[in-house]
Amino acid sequence: MEDRKKDRIQLIVIENELGDYKRFSVSKKGLLIASGLFTAALSMLLFFTYSFFSILPSLKESRKRTEELKKRLALLEKQNEELRGQVSLLRKKQKETVEELAKRIEIIDTLMKRVGLLKEGSGEGGLAIPLESILTSEEVDFDSLVGSIDGYIIKLKSVPIGYPTVGRETSPFGLRRNPITGRLEFHLGVDIANHWGTPIRVTGDGTVIKAGWCGLLGKCVEVKHKDGIRTFYGHLARVLVRKGEKVTRGEIIGIMGNSGRSTGPHLHYAIKVGRKFVNPEIFMEAPYHVKEKRGE
Repeated sequence: MEDRKKDRIQLIVIENELGDYKRFSVSKKGLLIASGLFTAALSMLLFFTYSFFSILPSLKESRKRTEELKKRLALLEKQNEELRGQVSLLRKKQKETVEELAKRIEIIDTLMKRVGLLKEGSGEGGLAIPLESILTSEEVDFDSLVGSIDGYIIKLKSVPIGYPTVGRETSPFGLRRNPITGRLEFHLGVDIANHWGTPIRVTGDGTVIKAGWCGLLGKCVEVKHKDGIRTFYGHLARVLVRKGEKVTRGEIIGIMGNSGRSTGPHLHYAIKVGRKFVNPEIFMEAPYHVKEKRGE
């Protein structure tokens, strides 16, 4: 009994000022266990409190970095959307350019066929790129391609090629005896004779710089083309264009007559390159020379 009392601790709790109290008996072992548990709990609480306050700055930094990453992600998504839009525009532009290129190729093809300069299946091979592959090829300066083709079309349409009218050539370019005076002279063009009223057509795109009376040539038309080339159409019965008017190859600009110094209805046709008159037959016969080479 004595031993059991020694193993316990008496606790007295005073309840009020009158001295009323309650007595409790707690074993030393239980108190030690409770004290140990309390100490352990307190230690754990202190540890977790310390750990929490230790990692709090890291948590704040992580939260800050997370917000920054969200902002960067939103920016990247916006840039990605802009890039998709640019790619879409580039594809649209590429498609439009392909269509424009196709139109220009068709124009060139038509023009060359019209004047007889297109050679089917000509050539012996060599390095080339299919037209449909031009846009994806890195070996072609695509940026200047359409512009250069436009320039080629303008020049091709402007060069005076072919005959200005139908008929028989009565006087060539060069030395001849004047049909009226009988004297030797240098004829600056070619004469093509036919019935009065035969249509006269311009041989290349250009601008009319003279339309009316031209002295010995009678009623005439002078057309200015690209690269300093001019064409002359003389002895007309009627002029059907005006000065400053734009004309297109094949367009009727007058009708054949015998105005001016002339012995009968015919056309005097001349070509001037720069300051010099050249033989018009070089330009007139160009389509036929090509056909001869092709064996047609």
